[in-house]
Amino acid sequence: MYDDKGYPTIVQIIPKFNIEDIDPELGSGVHPAFVVGGVEKPQIYIAVYPATVVDGRAVSISGKAPANYVTYDQAVQYCTAKGVGWHLMTNWEWAALALWCVKNNFQPRGNTNYRRSHAATYEVGGSVDGREPGETVGDGRTFGGSGPASWRHNNSFQGVVDLVGNVWEWQGGLKLIDGQIYMPNDNDFTLAAAQWPSQGVYLDASAGPGDGNGATYNGTSILSNGISKYSETPTPAGGGDNRDLDYTYIGGETGWQQTGISTGYNGLTLAVRQRMAQALIAPKIVSTGSVLVAAKGGIQCRNYGERVPIRGGSWDNGAIAGLGALYLYNRRVYSGGVVGFRPAFAF
Repeated sequence: MYDDKGYPTIVQIIPKFNIEDIDPELGSGVHPAFVVGGVEKPQIYIAVYPATVVDGRAVSISGKAPANYVTYDQAVQYCTAKGVGWHLMTNWEWAALALWCVKNNFQPRGNTNYRRSHAATYEVGGSVDGREPGETVGDGRTFGGSGPASWRHNNSFQGVVDLVGNVWEWQGGLKLIDGQIYMPNDNDFTLAAAQWPSQGVYLDASAGPGDGNGATYNGTSILSNGISKYSETPTPAGGGDNRDLDYTYIGGETGWQQTGISTGYNGLTLAVRQRMAQALIAPKIVSTGSVLVAAKGGIQCRNYGERVPIRGGSWDNGAIAGLGALYLYNRRVYSGGVVGFRPAFAF
């Protein structure tokens, strides 16, 4: 597909599917990724490769180094500048791809150990900085599409590349404000962030608050109907604290699956709890239930101030990386060598 200036983006067409086809416990009807502002879409278009930036536009073609050192707002702008229908890949779209992969019994590997897979070290990609696979120095990115088929979402060379590893990817359509989750109820990527509804769901902390002296691990994340503990004492006391200090964390391959569920969360409506699972935020519907989607990866969170999500993991994350990997940790102004983005499109 070509944007308003004629720059190409290679896309994968993802046909709509029903939620109950993944698991009836998740609910029923068309998955929200295929509903935009209440209008059902037959398909969505996901960029095959992580974005590079050309002339202020997000471009997705093979053999390029993924963009990094891009803030959230820059990523949004690079995608929307391409024209009507283009947008930063949303969390709803990420969730749909991840649910599809798990349902089809395949979770891609990727560049998670300095130009190679930590889980299969013989799987390597083309080195951006010219260093050897596994050499734990330098810029560990690999060129998009240079790895094996197992680094694509469907285990074929026609699949979406690098959902796991290489660079974390900014996600649209989801934010955390003082621990409270705000997101559209469907994939309405044109809805202004100020209009995203609260879901009445919070990411509480198992320990805290922190000591205010640095960014250190402090407890684990718990889905709840309120906040009992902040991972850091918000300043001012009422919230709005955007400092980058202590955080909650659950690492390892099953970290996200271990996200806590409080009794208060159990009391939320079934529709809300199903929506959280459909969005790959909650691993189960109720605390006593089983994990419905065993997506791999860790979870990290700061439940004070505004945070926007990155997903998937990077080249130095090892088992933390995965389809389920969710970091609600960074401010929108953050930019770093391990964070990039991906455009998507819908009519």
